[in-house]
Amino acid sequence: MSEVQSINIVEDAEGELRVSSLIIAGRTEVQHKNVMDLVRTYADELAEFGPLAFETRMGVPLPQGGFAKATEYALLSEHQATLLITFMRNSPIVREFKVELVKQFYAMRQALAVSQFAPPQTYSDALRELAATVEKNTELAQKIIADEPKVDYVDTFVADGDLRILRNVAKSIGMTETELRTDLLARKWIYVEHMTRWSESKQEKETVSRYSPYAHKAEYFQPIPNHLAPRFKGEVMHTLKVTPAGAVAIARLYGRHLAAVEAVSA
Repeated sequence: MSEVQSINIVEDAEGELRVSSLIIAGRTEVQHKNVMDLVRTYADELAEFGPLAFETRMGVPLPQGGFAKATEYALLSEHQATLLITFMRNSPIVREFKVELVKQFYAMRQALAVSQFAPPQTYSDALRELAATVEKNTELAQKIIADEPKVDYVDTFVADGDLRILRNVAKSIGMTETELRTDLLARKWIYVEHMTRWSESKQEKETVSRYSPYAHKAEYFQPIPNHLAPRFKGEVMHTLKVTPAGAVAIARLYGRHLAAVEAVSA
């Protein structure tokens, strides 16, 4: 793992690099509660370098059922994080982390500036890329073979590659989007994650949900990244759409004629 990866600096929806208060707490050996107390105490000073961003991480599952208490954490820009550290006790580990943080913000900016299509720089890099390509193509070939019996059926009724939003699929089988989503959740086709964040427009906390497919139903849905939306738990937000195979499977599930599904565009 590289040094940049080890510090877990992320890029938000506006392209600004941020580091979480959880990372700062862990790397400075300060309790996260104390770090968040500093964030709230000096919120006005930190806000001079841009709006403060907060997210909530769901608690881990408990053996007796339910979840542990959720954790609210801050996502700080480089200037905000550097300023926050100046409010901490100037111990050797804090000074060391501050230097490392500045270095890694710089390294991350440099890494993002490099084109993702840059050619390999060494022979070993080229071999690794070739191996990855071969593996990917092998997996694709195996999937094509496995899916071959399904392809003719799908092509007969649904245009290949035509992704659909869940609302339109639901409409085509006489259901509302909420009804279909609730049933797919109950059937364990998809699952939902929640987080809360501060809404500047509403001036209050709001709950945001993200839906994803279970692994055994992954061919029926495709998460479409939304890079313009705020990040979800430090990750790119996505919208879940239905694949052609998914449209077929849902129509079969509810005994509807597939021509109805084909007639509704995404």
